[in-house]
Amino acid sequence: MYKLIGLDLDGTLLNNTQEVSEINQYWIKQAEDAGIIVSFATGRGRISSEQFWPLITPTSPMIVTNGAEVWKNHNELLSRHNLPENTMERLYQLAIKYDIWFWAHGESFLTNKDTWNLEEHTLNEHKWLKFGVVHEEPKVLQEIREIVESWGGLEVTASAPTNLEIVKEGVSKASGLQEVTKLLGIKPSEVVVMGDSLNDLDMIKWAGLGVAMANAEPVLKEAADKITLTNEENGVAEIIRSILK
Repeated sequence: MYKLIGLDLDGTLLNNTQEVSEINQYWIKQAEDAGIIVSFATGRGRISSEQFWPLITPTSPMIVTNGAEVWKNHNELLSRHNLPENTMERLYQLAIKYDIWFWAHGESFLTNKDTWNLEEHTLNEHKWLKFGVVHEEPKVLQEIREIVESWGGLEVTASAPTNLEIVKEGVSKASGLQEVTKLLGIKPSEVVVMGDSLNDLDMIKWAGLGVAMANAEPVLKEAADKITLTNEENGVAEIIRSILK
């Protein structure tokens, strides 16, 4: 019934020590042996997710940076959706104004407030994929969200209660999966996705079987077709086992 499984990484496939358990690895292999394509759909960029790519077959597509990059397989880029021109200048200045920690994905690098070098990462010369900010105070994050959304042309989501992640408008894990399924000739009804955070919400609603982890945000659990075990309890393996019965 299902032809593609899209997996979030942090809080989903990865446990709390940023590892993939042997049980999850075993059931991913079982799914692939059964002819199901397993793909990652992550907010991480290629640079920070590539260490996990060997767990799945090299021909599998990859959705990274919240859909801002979609890889046809592990070597061929299918699409790239950059932030609108001059957006990084405004986002950078906003983060400086609020004096908050931030990070940013370029096309071939990842930088943050601690490693930022204006000479190396010239704001208006590089092409940027995603910008993120972190703050413990929800009120501050809400203020920043409202400012960014008022600009238009941007998509604002989150991968944790304490952050915001910003990409080009219309870009999401769901849009990345749509590109992949169109390429492969697969229907949304034939897709299983699993996630735990707000940046997984669109794909949870879009897929034929949207699965929320037991440790997921409440809004994801409400939208999901099914709730599995936590990322510490091999919830990914539990779902794969059930669909292979």
